[in-house]
Amino acid sequence: MVSIKKAALQCVLAALALPHVAKAMMPIEIHGSRFIKPSYNKANTGEVFFIKGVDYQPGGSSGYSDSSKSDVLSDSDACVRDAYALQQLGVNTIRIYTINPAINHDKCMSIFDAAGIYVIIDVNSPLSNESLNRDDPSSSYNYWYMERVFKVIDAFKNYPNLLGFFSGNEVINDESSAKEDPPYLRAVQRDMKQYIANNANRTIPVGYSAADVVSLRTATWEYFSCNIDGKEDDSKSDFFGLNSYEWCSGTSDWASSGYSDINSTFTNATIPVFFSEYGCNKNTPRTFDEVSEGVFGGLVNTLSGGLIYEYSEEAADYGLVDITDGDLKMEKDYTNLQKQYENVTIANISESDVDNSTIKSAYSSFGANFTLPSAPGGVSSLIKYGVNNTNIGKIVSISGKETKYNITWSNGTEVSDVSISINPTYSISTLDTTASLSSSTASSSSSSTASSTTKTSKSKGEAGVAFLPYGSISAAIAVAALALI
Repeated sequence: MVSIKKAALQCVLAALALPHVAKAMMPIEIHGSRFIKPSYNKANTGEVFFIKGVDYQPGGSSGYSDSSKSDVLSDSDACVRDAYALQQLGVNTIRIYTINPAINHDKCMSIFDAAGIYVIIDVNSPLSNESLNRDDPSSSYNYWYMERVFKVIDAFKNYPNLLGFFSGNEVINDESSAKEDPPYLRAVQRDMKQYIANNANRTIPVGYSAADVVSLRTATWEYFSCNIDGKEDDSKSDFFGLNSYEWCSGTSDWASSGYSDINSTFTNATIPVFFSEYGCNKNTPRTFDEVSEGVFGGLVNTLSGGLIYEYSEEAADYGLVDITDGDLKMEKDYTNLQKQYENVTIANISESDVDNSTIKSAYSSFGANFTLPSAPGGVSSLIKYGVNNTNIGKIVSISGKETKYNITWSNGTEVSDVSISINPTYSISTLDTTASLSSSTASSSSSSTASSTTKTSKSKGEAGVAFLPYGSISAAIAVAALALI
């Protein structure tokens, strides 16, 4: 087991050290109802990107403090540990619920970037003045709240592996909040997108993560995805996440889970839709049948993947791994999900095959009106001139990084020498043409035969595929790199 693990890590090293490979991930774009992973070669079309991910908040939201000098993305040892575990799992995206915008996240975001992992960031926190109060949105939508939101944007806007921001999570969760909150949430999205347009060097998608209240599902979706008065506007969500726990391992199937209704609701979606949380834990250990039979089965033509809840064991008992004093043990749920992701096969869909017709106006059955509140006093100035945040993130060199923490497989076998070595010239825009293979094991692994071109991709390779510029590396090396990541 240890030798397999070392070969996997050395293959990561080799993939990073190959000529022309030392290039940061390409930012995800949106084309109609699909996420698109652009090609490094501008002459080639991009490919549809499916989220195979997990919700990632070690320590839980309760472990966050705005006065602390640490958060979930500040411990590079933990990020190396988790990048390794996430790669082995077959993950290409993580969602992070709470971060501190005053803390530097360069090392962790660079580690995840090098590992081929995209990140979706929630801009809110559980603390006062750091989220909309669903019971009193008018007073909580204020200058201080939006200033913090903009600082979060500044802290992450320059990371190419930032997939997008969530403007809110389950703010609307009953009939009462459905009457009060929708216009304020769209106002927050409007302000965020205007800030990004004025203060970032690329378009960054902004979306909403909805509670799966069946009676409100369609109304919520229509409200966030439609254009006011039929005109394209910047308050509309760029993507829509649904927190769904309808399919429970061992007892549910397509017919009984409600997935058929989800498919009907979103079949004509005009923006990307995915599960921002899923993975019912009514029966344990979870077998995650909903991954292969649901999300990447019957829903594959409707959804853009999903994020399993959740990475680490917290109070709610959903963890794929257990973290104690920094050391990590993979649970049975981890092994079961790993098998599901390994067996998922998704057809490669070219960007040119995606319908990008003009977004149609949709009728919303919400009682809430579409008269959005104006930006709070002073916020327009922040949007125009920025928040003068000195903590602007960037990709940095990560070389020879190891973790001080231990990792143990679910069968009790300990993984030794856990490290991810990264080419020190790894950067957003610079190609390295001088690096060479530094591992004979990785070199020998690259001799695997790859004589045919496939039209499908196994999920375990998706996490690392962003390292490989199209058409610039032999098929044999490409397959070897993908096989072990």
